[in-house]
Amino acid sequence: MTRDAAMAHLDTYLAQVRRNLKGLSEAEIREVLLELRAHVLDRVEGHLTPNTVETALAALGSPREVARANVTERVAAVMEKDRGFFGVLAAVVRLAGLSVAGFLLFMVSLVGYGMAGGFLFVAVWKPFDPAHVGMWSSGPGNFTMGTLDHPVSPELLGWWIIPVGLVAGLALGYLTWALDRFCIRAMVRSTRRRRSD
Repeated sequence: MTRDAAMAHLDTYLAQVRRNLKGLSEAEIREVLLELRAHVLDRVEGHLTPNTVETALAALGSPREVARANVTERVAAVMEKDRGFFGVLAAVVRLAGLSVAGFLLFMVSLVGYGMAGGFLFVAVWKPFDPAHVGMWSSGPGNFTMGTLDHPVSPELLGWWIIPVGLVAGLALGYLTWALDRFCIRAMVRSTRRRRSD
């Protein structure tokens, strides 16, 4: 009877972890739950009672923390396999719903990639519409970059917007990508540190 109660307690905990494993495939969820079950059963070393299971579960942490740690580690593992722009961006998007740090990283990435895209767009589109594409001053310290139907001031960079836009766009894109990778790795390290404490 104590064994059944201990297993019921473990199953309840694993069900709570399952509810928090959003963003993983069913196969990944099964793998995480099997690993957790094996870990707890190894910790109790044949003394399967509700108390020993409770002690093992307390050492793991709350179901939500355990789920978040597993999802973060799996997202980071996928990112390490696909280090390209889209692989890293997909990892950032998946992490955005898991924590405040993930959401903040997503917002910073959105700004960085958006600015990079804006610079690249202007650099590429300038030859096709030179009179309406560029960078203008709209007052002291204020600049407008992009396309304007009726520019009210002389363009600041002229044709130099092409090399400046290409360099700035590529540099911003690369720096945002590198920041994403660094932050995802930092999240994984932080999660592992919390789990080992």
